[in-house]
Amino acid sequence: MRAKADVPSPRGSVLFQSVIGEEDGGLGTLASVLRGHVGDGAVVLEPTRLAVATAQAGALNFRLTVPGRAAHGALRHEGVSALENFMRLYEDLMAFERERNAAVDEPRLAAFAVPYPICVGTVQGGEWASSVPETVRAEGRFGVGVREEVGAAREALEARVAAFCARDTFLRGHPARVEWWGGQFAPCETPEDAPIVHAALSVARDLDLGGGQVVGVPYGSDLRHLVNAGSTPGVLFGPGDVAGAHRPNESITVRELVEGARAVALLVLRFLGCCQPRGLSPTSSR
Repeated sequence: MRAKADVPSPRGSVLFQSVIGEEDGGLGTLASVLRGHVGDGAVVLEPTRLAVATAQAGALNFRLTVPGRAAHGALRHEGVSALENFMRLYEDLMAFERERNAAVDEPRLAAFAVPYPICVGTVQGGEWASSVPETVRAEGRFGVGVREEVGAAREALEARVAAFCARDTFLRGHPARVEWWGGQFAPCETPEDAPIVHAALSVARDLDLGGGQVVGVPYGSDLRHLVNAGSTPGVLFGPGDVAGAHRPNESITVRELVEGARAVALLVLRFLGCCQPRGLSPTSSR
């Protein structure tokens, strides 16, 4: 109670949102934003190792359906393997990824070797061990640049697949199909002069976290709904490392959790004017 009494009254309120659907498009956050749950600043607890991220890439789920022609496995040369067609298309997509990332000019993503990845996460095909596979379906995510339009990104992938098919003897007459499904994460960014960014950076510097500089991340998050649909400037700021996410034993340590809770609590207090960065008194000008 004594600690509470020593803290000045906040200049605003805090809304904690625990929502569903983040992994598959962020419908929970979007629904919350559309209900009017917006504000002067937002903190999204993505695993940034407590670095202050002001930019995120986009990520669009896609599905490829690659055709072939079935035949008895004993006479496989009479068929056309959809698997082999897919493998060649996949190699072309990896070349496309290299081309898209060769000229990335975004300093906040400089730490990542591939800021805008193309990742194929599932591949399914064939009906029987002794048959040439007639169809292969593959699903993945297509990385979108921080300032790239979602529609332009979709068109780029569709055009690349179409161009590959046009060069192939079989696929020219039986082109692969591209579909967009599930999570469609648009990119977003927050201006570095936004008050929430200043508050987060002051906390990071005072607690010696994340280098004290703004960064970007190569993945999509719910921040885009708050920024793009809710006009709420925000940052990604949380404990843990994305390198340990979406894989076995995804976790953070108790120490990271405690450190993160402390940092977020201080950020909230500082943003609401309850405490000052080091070296500044409540009456100091900034």
